[in-house]
Amino acid sequence: MELIELISRKLGDFDDSRVELFVEHFRQRHGDALAAAIFYGSCLLPETRTATSFYDFYLLTDAPLRFYGNPWQAALGSVLPPSVYYGRVALGASPPLRYKSCVMSLGQFERQTSSRADDLHHLGRFSKRFALAYARDEQARQLVARGALAALSTLLPHSLALLPRVFDLDELVRQQLSLSYLGEERVAEPTKVERLIAGELPYYLELHRRLLAEWTETRGDLRPVSEDRYEQLSSRDRRATERFIRRSRQRGLLRWPKYLLTVDNWLEIQLEKLQRYHGVKLELSERERRHPLIFGWAKFFELRRKGIIK
Repeated sequence: MELIELISRKLGDFDDSRVELFVEHFRQRHGDALAAAIFYGSCLLPETRTATSFYDFYLLTDAPLRFYGNPWQAALGSVLPPSVYYGRVALGASPPLRYKSCVMSLGQFERQTSSRADDLHHLGRFSKRFALAYARDEQARQLVARGALAALSTLLPHSLALLPRVFDLDELVRQQLSLSYLGEERVAEPTKVERLIAGELPYYLELHRRLLAEWTETRGDLRPVSEDRYEQLSSRDRRATERFIRRSRQRGLLRWPKYLLTVDNWLEIQLEKLQRYHGVKLELSERERRHPLIFGWAKFFELRRKGIIK
């Protein structure tokens, strides 16, 4: 089985009847401007789902103006993708289910999962396990599968640059899954990578085993030394990877003002994460709540100093 076939088969592997109801909601709202709906995040797997988990989706479009129905939102979508929205939908459940949707165009998806990606944000997201909940046509389906393969392949040399000369497959999997978290300032979730691995370890191992097999066939700088153990035959430009990580973190911070524009309760969601993962209830003044990107930096740096934000 080729690598792209393995990825394509896994795109349809999920079991949650609520997802179909979300898809119907998105299709009613956006019509044929919705090219694909990607289901990802903590609700995808039992090992990562919690009582407070959101349903997470990426929505891809090739007609932003029709998708948004608002020129301002369409224009905003062209800057630092994705555009993030939170909502609640009554799907026969009580209370209504919370969800997050990240919106980007097909062109943005192709660019940000390729070697032309501007940062780690989407490379990390789409090199991880996700499901294709809806594709408008076969062309959209293939584009998503190719994007996942491109993200994996683009991320690989950065992971190799951070690994020792001799490494095993498990180390590579962990490095690949960790890279996206190095590329953004976020409330640290101490067991995030371990929970991802616990849910899909056989798939991740087989995926990266095949990825390395393709790499060794086309390049002469890596060789297997034993079962699932490899040696790098030339040095990597670790500094280039470290620069890419720094650039990703800078662009991640630049997304924060956009989140405040698209998400009414973005700050409350971050405070909720802070309490859920670390038991820290952060008290903000009214001024800090109203203008967090102006007056909230002292608390941000305090949380970073304590290792709560990484």
